[in-house]
Amino acid sequence: MLRCNSWLSQCAAARAGLGIAALPCFLGDPAPELVRVLPPEPSLAGELWLLTHPDLRRTARVRAFMEAVARGIRRERALLEGDAA
Repeated sequence: MLRCNSWLSQCAAARAGLGIAALPCFLGDPAPELVRVLPPEPSLAGELWLLTHPDLRRTARVRAFMEAVARGIRRERALLEGDAA
């Protein structure tokens, strides 16, 4: 039995054939050697927050960063939500 608190370690162990692992979809789905055993568990879903200091949120560099991150998240939404498989 392997116990670890790292998704990357769990993913590596599963990819090496050591057993099954409860992985986030964005780690497990892209690995062709892994197969989903169960659908995504809604109770394990989390929220993603992107925060900044109120004094900085309207600065050009922070706004540009926030917009770039939001575009990336929208682009990868299916993978992050487990709908890409």
